[in-house]
Amino acid sequence: MKKVLFVILAMSATLIADAQCRTFVKNNCGEAMGDYVPAENFNAAKLLAGDEAEMNLTFYAGEDYRILVCTHDILGDVQFKLIDEEGETLYDNSQNGFDPKFDFSVEGTRKLKIDINVPPSESRIRPQGCVAIMVGRLVDVN
Repeated sequence: MKKVLFVILAMSATLIADAQCRTFVKNNCGEAMGDYVPAENFNAAKLLAGDEAEMNLTFYAGEDYRILVCTHDILGDVQFKLIDEEGETLYDNSQNGFDPKFDFSVEGTRKLKIDINVPPSESRIRPQGCVAIMVGRLVDVN
């Protein structure tokens, strides 16, 4: 019975965290996408100071993209890198003032990885906040 209760509580906590992140993204991230239409999939998680995450994505030839890593301010300067299949870093936002967005085009269809690094906390309390990875495609309206 205790195991069943633990599983139910764990599932509830996950759903609540997901709902909180969805609300955060809806209220704080959409405008930064500008003219880029975000993909329908939702890629966000609650992360703690010092956490790392990665996500693999496919980008299609001839398209213009925007990657936006939208985070709670409490997490500080969150670093993200765009890395190709050979492990080469194509973009690192720490080299650009931790800008949360990056616009680019791809000539050929490619699989790329986005690495996220939340800076460690300088206090004993590790802050926690949502980190959302939004990918948008520029749609030609002509």
